[in-house]
Amino acid sequence: MEIDNENIVQAVVIMDTFNNNFVPICNNKPMAFLSVAGVSLIDYVLESLALGGVGETILFCCQDGTRVKEHLRKCNQMKATWSLTMEVNVLMSDSCQTMGDVMREIYESGLVRGYFVLMGVNSITNVNFASLLEEHKQISKKDKGAAMTLIYQKVSWEHPLISWDKPIFIAADANTKKILMHKKYKIKSNDRTINLPLEVTLNYSEVKLHHNLADANIALCSPSVLPLFYDNFDFQTCDDFIHGILINEEILASSLYYILLKNNQYAATVSNWKTYQIICRDILHNWVYPLSIESGSFYQNNYITTGNHNFRDTSSILSRSCTLTEDVLIGANTYIGDNTVVTKSMIGKRCKIGNNVKITGSHIMDDVVIKDNCNISYSFIDRNCIIEINSNIEGGTIIASEITVKSGSHLNGNIIDSESDKGNEKILHKSTSEGEWENDSSGAGVDEFIGFEKNWSDSESCYSSDSSAESSLPDSPAPEDTNIFLQEVIDSLARGFEEKLKCDFLILEINSSRYAYNIQLHEVNFFVVRALLSLPVLTESKNVLVTLKDILKFFHPILNNYIKTKSSIMDCLKAVEDSCIKCEWLDGKAGQIVHLFYEADVVDEDSLLEWYEDLKENESPIMSQSSIVKFFEWLQEASEESDSD
Repeated sequence: MEIDNENIVQAVVIMDTFNNNFVPICNNKPMAFLSVAGVSLIDYVLESLALGGVGETILFCCQDGTRVKEHLRKCNQMKATWSLTMEVNVLMSDSCQTMGDVMREIYESGLVRGYFVLMGVNSITNVNFASLLEEHKQISKKDKGAAMTLIYQKVSWEHPLISWDKPIFIAADANTKKILMHKKYKIKSNDRTINLPLEVTLNYSEVKLHHNLADANIALCSPSVLPLFYDNFDFQTCDDFIHGILINEEILASSLYYILLKNNQYAATVSNWKTYQIICRDILHNWVYPLSIESGSFYQNNYITTGNHNFRDTSSILSRSCTLTEDVLIGANTYIGDNTVVTKSMIGKRCKIGNNVKITGSHIMDDVVIKDNCNISYSFIDRNCIIEINSNIEGGTIIASEITVKSGSHLNGNIIDSESDKGNEKILHKSTSEGEWENDSSGAGVDEFIGFEKNWSDSESCYSSDSSAESSLPDSPAPEDTNIFLQEVIDSLARGFEEKLKCDFLILEINSSRYAYNIQLHEVNFFVVRALLSLPVLTESKNVLVTLKDILKFFHPILNNYIKTKSSIMDCLKAVEDSCIKCEWLDGKAGQIVHLFYEADVVDEDSLLEWYEDLKENESPIMSQSSIVKFFEWLQEASEESDSD
């Protein structure tokens, strides 16, 4: 069977940003490998494209293309999810200095066959590219000159993505969404007026104005886009292209359109350090679902949550006296010592954090060692760094890889880079007294250098305008959504038990609710068990244990579907613990309930013993129930008898 190449959705990803916004971190590695909430940008991009219906992707690299190829080879070996449905090609050229040069090289390669998606490697999104491209094709049927449809995320005017990225103003035909005027302002611009050309208002019956748009750095392109770049060498950036089309629409016979994302779609660009910080938080808060901290890891469900948007890898080791406050990510095999406090920070893999360390609003990459009594606040430390004892690093300091900071050092807003092969510290420039960084880069980048935000925003991600009834994303999620999800699962299971419905249908209902409320897999495991123990038929029963035995027998296929790995079994046991503490109808019956789950082969002996140790260590309230103590005494005796036999 031949593949229909005409209907395969193609995407072009430009792997370079052509600016100096992430110096010195991206001096020695491609932007593609910048870690955002523990996952490289390239992994987010590839997974989002595959999930969005793209069948073929072209990655264009101006530097380090061999490293990108090696990464793709490893992904294919490990059977990354995107590798099963999407073909990826790498184009390389070290002569390209701008995006326009890249587009001309792609045109000459002849690899793009028709309509295609264009995006940068620094775009984080969960959109359905196939449906958006189809929408652009429908626009092109009505307007043969439609060259490009731009994608924007509508946010509130107070949103930090508006504050710390270039705000965009658009005037468009309200009926067709054809762009009539497009203006991008400087970050923190003082402009308070907009000059709207008279012909814009005279030639169209209704004009719509947008001022609260975040640029997704994604465009849906017609076949005419590449020839337009090829024929116009003054098109060096996407902004040049947009400006050129708008002022020469009749000469070039081309026009531009826009689409606003809605529902649960998310799109944002990692354009500077502050947007980097914002997007990391959005990922932890699950705004970018199904992209998550598991994306690109190839081994799903590695993280457990401890509440308050705190996530840690199951292999991490945390001292009992350390504290994770909120918005914290701890990578694999990382150790955190005694009396250490971490808040609103990302810590990578294989890090060693000493005792009495305080980490606030910072990003620590892999293999970093931070010794005792250090204070790290609002800073970025790249991989393989060593921070000696009693050091104070604050105010947006950025430290490149392989740097050792001497004990007792005090860095405030410094940028530290390695100097040739000596590994010496080199201060590139310091912050001003207000904590904002000046731009002293002299490269080809046109963007202003923006450092870390001195403090994280206290507000939640506000993806809707306060003055508008429309909302591109729901209001702050978490507690309300999880409660609604739990209630929907209870309702589905109660109806299924009463009407004896097939469990396959109920699994579809649960998954549908999961996607509607952006619930992570480990939370689904927890809430399914929590729902089973909260069914009305159980709460009204005169013999709770007999009824629960019938429930477990009937819903065994559902439990098999969700509770099948070691981590999911622990989720199940945590749900049992939570239910036995909070539910009156289960009071005093924890041991018998765990026994029923054990007899139903939902949980295994090793997991039970590990859970029991956690109960004792954390002094769980259910340890006061004699039934749980008797059950584990019985389990240990049975285990010893089995061993002796």
